[in-house]
Amino acid sequence: MATIIKNSQPRNIRRARPVRPARPVLVNRNNRGRYFLSLRSRHPSHRPLRRSVRVPVRTVLNLGSTTRPREGYLVLNSEEAVRNSASKVRMKNCFARNNVSTANYIHSADINEVRDWVRNNLPVVSKSEFGSRGRGNKKHNTIEEFNAWVQNKNLRNYIFENYKNFNREYRLHVTPLGCFYSCRKMIRRETPENQRWFRNDNNCVWILPENPQFERPVNWHEIEQGCVQALLAVGLDVGACDVRVQSAVDAEGNRRQRCDFAIIEINSAPSFGQITLEKYREMLPELVNHKLQ
Repeated sequence: MATIIKNSQPRNIRRARPVRPARPVLVNRNNRGRYFLSLRSRHPSHRPLRRSVRVPVRTVLNLGSTTRPREGYLVLNSEEAVRNSASKVRMKNCFARNNVSTANYIHSADINEVRDWVRNNLPVVSKSEFGSRGRGNKKHNTIEEFNAWVQNKNLRNYIFENYKNFNREYRLHVTPLGCFYSCRKMIRRETPENQRWFRNDNNCVWILPENPQFERPVNWHEIEQGCVQALLAVGLDVGACDVRVQSAVDAEGNRRQRCDFAIIEINSAPSFGQITLEKYREMLPELVNHKLQ
């Protein structure tokens, strides 16, 4: 029997869309998994990490992002942990509660309290709470310099930290499993004297461990453990730790048995170079498996 449709009218018939060829699937051949790791980041150097790491469960990695993931996802770097590392006040308070080796500091809205502390801890660096890559930082060598700078400043937006005049600085990328990549930051020769107290991409070269100039400190294992301690203090799963370290020899030219060090900060969204990218691709499946245990 034929089917009769009452009150039928001519219908617009949509043409079928041509089928687009499937996008090529990028597979980490050494770490196959069912899902691509999801990335939450606005940093352009992190883009190549997208759809390049396979993991066994749905996983989201926050590199500086506090976007809430969908339910059912394993989260690397929780929202709270990212907030702890983004705020220098929260980060330093986390360090203090967990006995992380870091420079002395003060955070107070009382100008007299801050001024007295600065006078007794010179030289001092003032750091904007949410500054990154050195923005908002200022070194004060004298109390007069500080008094001139502090005019009309809202002290709640800053921490004040004792400046550690150590001549070596390293960046260690760490997880709870330890350090998986490190570099030394070395000042470029042409850097002006008034810009040699800090280190960033503009005034530094990055020295790999294979280079003799890396000059691995004698207590490197202790420094690695200190960075993992800083990571856990703020609650991150993976981060980049900047550390200042004493020179290998003392004023008399004798080699130190132990080099003092101070952890400057732990960063949840460091810039990636090509080697950093490959190291993260290798590490992330291992970190996911560790979280699942």
